[in-house]
Order: sequence, then structure tokens, then C-alpha cells
Amino acid sequence: MNKLNELQAIELDILKEFTRVAKREGLTWFAMFGTLLGAVRHKGFIPWDDDIDIALPRKDYDRLRFSEHWFTEPYFLQTPQNDPAAAVHYIKLRRSDTTVISNFPNGCTRGGHMGAYIDILPLDDIPDSDAAKRIQDTVMKMQLQMFASAALDECEGAEISESKEEFCFGAGGLSGQYGYLSERYERFCSKYSNQLYYSIPVLTGEHGRRVYNKKWFSDSVEMEFEDLIIPVPLSFMETLIASYPSGISEPEEEEREPKHMDHSIVDMRRSYKEYVRSYTDMLCDIENKKVYIFGAGDSLRIWMERYSHGLNVVCAFDNRKDVWGSILYGVPVRSPFELPALMDGDSRLIIASIYRKEIAKQLEEMKIFNYYFFIDGLKYTRC
Repeated sequence: MNKLNELQAIELDILKEFTRVAKREGLTWFAMFGTLLGAVRHKGFIPWDDDIDIALPRKDYDRLRFSEHWFTEPYFLQTPQNDPAAAVHYIKLRRSDTTVISNFPNGCTRGGHMGAYIDILPLDDIPDSDAAKRIQDTVMKMQLQMFASAALDECEGAEISESKEEFCFGAGGLSGQYGYLSERYERFCSKYSNQLYYSIPVLTGEHGRRVYNKKWFSDSVEMEFEDLIIPVPLSFMETLIASYPSGISEPEEEEREPKHMDHSIVDMRRSYKEYVRSYTDMLCDIENKKVYIFGAGDSLRIWMERYSHGLNVVCAFDNRKDVWGSILYGVPVRSPFELPALMDGDSRLIIASIYRKEIAKQLEEMKIFNYYFFIDGLKYTRC
């Protein structure tokens, strides 16, 4: 089983769990986009597709949004309200024992839950396509403001980097207001009622501007999807044509590629927590450790000013030969070649450099795998 097949198997499992809960709770929902097309054309996944999309009318979507307790581990119902560090635009049902990491670290937030997921979208009433475009334009600005506000809530004042501060305030970020903004976001998306059409303005791009006749969703029909039976819109062909106005024929062979996997870390056998801990847990259990910092530039200065109090910072390492033997920001600087002999169970090695990826590769070539990253802009606490 290749990595794509493993991901599809986990996504199918998540869909099965959603189906079970939705049936119990009487939720109305429909397969959408590639999942709908896969059901129609392949009775399952499009062979190269790497996600699942479903949609609920707003009333059912909001019932679900307020009911994360319907799901238990390893499943997690992630909403725009309950996981600010992720600042998701719509609901995702995730599995905590898996990993799908994109756009991390971003220097703004700790990322939130990053397990494998299915997308759960709201079908919002809309009067026409012009209104859909206007709503989507505003929604995208609100999404950016929510993310900036979540970033401010993670760290502000002395701990915030200059670039993060400029981004957050430039995007309209408001410290301490994420909860209010996220609920205002839902109200704005669902501002219309009793209209003739649906739209999904929480989506970026053309999909967020499409409109769908509500009659197409007046009922559902059942279709096979792998070993499941799932509901699709009554007028599923009209829905597909509206979703893909350029056509629904199969693309050329060279275009049959997954959409997300190439720019994500995908691992169905390990929890995302194992991947992100090196970025988020720098200060956990650091007391009584011998602390080594890799990087003797300005990031070392920032780290020492913020976090060194009461810690045993032994020395720093740097690849620049001209700083070996010097003392920078109160710390002796040594050659990285000395590291392997110094590392033991009582050591804490932290990379504090903009060249963190290159340094991590260098350390692993030296057979050093236990290291942490300092990302200026993230919140770190001793735990």
C-alpha cells in the first residue's frame, strides 16, 4: 500500500465515523466536489484524489459545530472556534494518531491539530452569484483577521517578532478577540436565509464563488463509495456541472496528481504530535538540563534575553569558523564538530537560526536526532 492509499484508507475510516454519528443524530449531508465525482465515476475515490469533501446545510452544520463531544479519540472535530492555533476556515474531522502537516512552522501559531482529516463544509443561502462573490471577498478578509488574532493571542509584547507584529496588525488582528471574531464569521457567512441558491463562501478560489440551486439538494440519493453507501444531491449531475464548469471528463495522464501531498508531511503511522513537539516543546523539562544552542547570530541574542534565566546554558555552536572561541551574548561559541562528544541524556540542544532546516540535516548526518527548534514568534512555556 503506497502513501496515497494509506491516506485514503484513513480518510475513509474518518468518513465512516462521521457517517455513523450523522445517522445517529439525524444530520443531512451530501458528498461534494471530488468525493461526489468519485462516487459517480469510480464508486469510490478518484484514484489520484487525496481528500474527502462533504457539505451540510447551515442548520445541520451549526448543530455539528457545537457538538464536538459527539466524537471521541482518536477522532477530533476541529472547528473555527475550538482550535484557534489552526484557525481553520470550516470544520474538519481529524484523527489524532496520524499526521498531515502543511504550512508549518509558519512563525505565527503553534498550528493546532494536524491529523489526517475530511473537510466538512457549510451550504449557505445566497441570492445570486454576484452576492456570492461579494460575500467570499469579505470572508477571505475575515479569515485572515482571525488567523492574525490567533497569532497575537499566542504571544505579544516582548515575545513577538517584528515581522509577526507587522503581519498581525496589518491584517487587522485583535488580541483577545478570536472567539468573538470566529462567531461573527459564522454569522456573516450565513447572513442570508430563504434564498433560492446555496454557496460555500468559506472556500477560497472559484469553488467559493459557485452557486447551486437549492432544489438540487431537496433530497439525496445513495451511491457507493468504496465499501460505504453515502448520500449525494438529488440532482448530482447538475451539482457537478456547476462545480466544474470546464467539464468533468478525466484529465490528461500527467495531470492526475494528488492536490495536497506534495507540499505536506503525510504519515498515517505516527501522530502529528511526534513531529511538532520539536517545534513546540523547546522549554519542556528543560530545568537541570545542559543547554546547547546551535546558532550564534541574532536568534541567540533573542533566545538568551527571553528564556535563559535560571538555566544552565553551556555554550553555543556555529558553522562560522571566525566566531569559534569567542563569547557572544554571554555564551562561549564552539565548533559543531565538538557536539557529538557532549550530547547525553541530560542535554537539551536547541537550533536558534533561520537556517534551521540545513542545521537539522547537518545534525542528523552527525547522528544527532534529539534537537528542538526555536521559532521567533511562537509561544514557549516551561512545562
